Amino acid sequence: MADVAFASVFLLPSDEMRISKQLNRLESLVSYTPNTPPLVHLASAGGIIEMFTENAELNIQTDSSAWNIHGRNEIKTSVLSSRQQERAGMQVSITDPVFDFNKAGSISTLATVTARWESNPDIMVRILEFKWVKGERNQWLISAIKTRKDLEWGNKL
Repeated sequence: MADVAFASVFLLPSDEMRISKQLNRLESLVSYTPNTPPLVHLASAGGIIEMFTENAELNIQTDSSAWNIHGRNEIKTSVLSSRQQERAGMQVSITDPVFDFNKAGSISTLATVTARWESNPDIMVRILEFKWVKGERNQWLISAIKTRKDLEWGNKL
């Protein structure tokens, strides 16, 4: 009986498991090393944009800047541009996802995103909200990512 349960989880993963896999894939595509060849950067950027809806919106704030990116083309351009400017490499981890299943068939995920640049000892940690919708072939695509400043430690409301 346990074999049947294992097989059903493997063959018919839940939406939560599918999105967790997508977050792991995003984490690996966004991360890169100093010696990453240009064609790998291009392939990674292509893989990243496939995870987003055509009109996806990214609103990400850091201590020093804010990115407001709209659509797959701007996402790809931003990824390639940032890799060109920061050649030393970056490691990203996406942890602690919390899922909120909406009635309209979409899912929101809050996750802790940590980024480390090889050239900078500082670590960026942000709580990001990912909005997911089902796309073609019944796969989950990111329609929006935004920084949730209201959930960060030390913020005054």
